[in-house]
Amino acid sequence: FNMLEVERQGSYWTTGGLAAVHTPSRDRKSVFNAMENRQVYATSGPRILLWFDMKTNKETIRMGGTTSTDVNPTFTIKAVGDFDQLPGCPSHVVDNLGTERVQKLCGGECYNPSDERLPITRIEIIRIKPQISPDENVGDLIEDPWLVHQCDTSTEGCQFSFTDKDFVKDGRDTTYYARAIQSPTQVINADPLRCEYDETGQCVKVNLCYGDYRQDPEDQCDDPSEERAWSSPIYVNIK
Repeated sequence: FNMLEVERQGSYWTTGGLAAVHTPSRDRKSVFNAMENRQVYATSGPRILLWFDMKTNKETIRMGGTTSTDVNPTFTIKAVGDFDQLPGCPSHVVDNLGTERVQKLCGGECYNPSDERLPITRIEIIRIKPQISPDENVGDLIEDPWLVHQCDTSTEGCQFSFTDKDFVKDGRDTTYYARAIQSPTQVINADPLRCEYDETGQCVKVNLCYGDYRQDPEDQCDDPSEERAWSSPIYVNIK
C-alpha cells in the first residue's frame, strides 16, 4: 500500500461527522450524563436537529431508551435542517485574524450560517429484530428502511408520528432508529469517481478528481450530496 496522491487524499481530511446530545444545559456533567443515557445522535457533518421519542400513556421514552410494552408502540420524530451557509467568513473572524491569516487557515471559508435553514426532504425509519435462533437470517431481520416519510419543502423542519402495527402480532423485541435526510448541498469528493455510464447503467469510465495539475484548476471536486442525521435507537421489548 503506497500513499502517493497526497493532494487528492487531502480533501478527505476533514472534521467528519458530528455527535449531538440532548441535555438541559451545556455543563460537563449534563453532557456526560446525556452520553451515558444514549440521548445522542450523529450527523454526517451539518448541525441538523433531531428528536426521536416513543410515547406511552405514562411516559415518553427518549432516543437511546429501553422499555417493555404489550401494545403497539407509537413514535414521534422531528428533524430540522442545518442553516444554509453564506460564502466566506463572518466579519468578526476577519477583523480578529486578518484576511491573510483566514486565507491560510481555511482558504477563506468558515462556518458562516445564514438565517435560512435547509429543508429535510425525507425521514427513514429502520426496524431491527434481534435473532431468536441462530438459524435466522440476520439480513431478513434488518429492515432498512422499514418506513419512509416524504417531507414538504418547509425550512421549519419535518415532523410525523407512526405506530408499528406488527409489534404485538410478531411478539418479539424490536429496535427502531431514525435517519433524517437533508436537501442536497455541494460537498467535496461526494462523487469521487464521477463515472460515465453506458445504457445499462454500468460505469465505463471514471473521471477522478486529482486536485493537482492533471485537472482544471477551477474544478472544486464538489458534487451534490444528501447530508443526514442518525438517531440513537429505541429498544422496545415485548411483555
